[in-house]
Amino acid sequence: MNRLWIFAVVLAVLALAAPSASAGSPSPAKLVKAGWDCLFVLGAVHCAPPGGLARVSDGTAETMTFVVFQTTDPTAGDAPFLGTEIIVRDDLFNGQPCPTDPPSREYTHLLPLIGLDYWACHSYDSAF
Repeated sequence: MNRLWIFAVVLAVLALAAPSASAGSPSPAKLVKAGWDCLFVLGAVHCAPPGGLARVSDGTAETMTFVVFQTTDPTAGDAPFLGTEIIVRDDLFNGQPCPTDPPSREYTHLLPLIGLDYWACHSYDSAF
C-alpha cells in the first residue's frame, strides 16, 4: 500500500510540474483579450500590462515587467511561455547584474537594439 501511495504522489507532482498549454495557461491572445499590449520584438512576443507599453514608449515608466512567449504572432492562442523580462529606465539603472539572464548575467541596453533607453533583465536565455 505504501508503494502505491508513493507512486500516486510522484505522478501528481510530475503532472503539476510538466509544462502544458491548458486552458488556464497564459497566451498572447488571452492577454490581449484582457487589455494587455503584445508585440513581436527581437525574436519573441512581449506582452505588457494594460497601459504599460504606452508608458514605456513615452519614457514615463520607471520599470516594466513583460511576459514573453516563443512565437512571432502577437495574437497566438497557444505559444510556449519563455519567462519574464524586467526593464529599468536608463536614468534609474545602476549597472547591477542580472542573475537570471544566461549567459552574460547582465542587463541588455535596449537603446541600440530597439530605440528605447531602458535596460532589460530576462528570466530566460535571451542570447541574441
